[in-house]
Amino acid sequence: MMDPNAETLYRRMGGYDVMAALVDDLLARLTVDPMLRVYWKGKCHDSMKKDKQLLLEFLCMALGGPSHYVGRDMKTSHHGLGITEAEWAAFVQHTVATLDKLDIGEREKREFLAAADSLKCDIVESPEPRM
Repeated sequence: MMDPNAETLYRRMGGYDVMAALVDDLLARLTVDPMLRVYWKGKCHDSMKKDKQLLLEFLCMALGGPSHYVGRDMKTSHHGLGITEAEWAAFVQHTVATLDKLDIGEREKREFLAAADSLKCDIVESPEPRM
């Protein structure tokens, strides 16, 4: 059972404003990465705004914040994309760079990355890189 007096990772990382900055920085990195940008190809500005908002709501909720995420679960959202181990590794590198840029503490960074890693089995479908 979770301690109701414990400070959530959401709060320890800085709350909504930090989560919004994290999403902005991370998506900016992911959408220009030569390996990963294919996942956003053809998205209009409005679709990107929706993606950003869904990611923000998901992170806030998942880390103990007050948001209510209404998007699909991670397995459904990523099914059929064929995301590879190499693409996951690139995502993690960008995530670490974003966390470092935002000066997130080491404990919080470890917990954030562990939370992301717990979703890997729902996101990565293909162990081999695409040719």
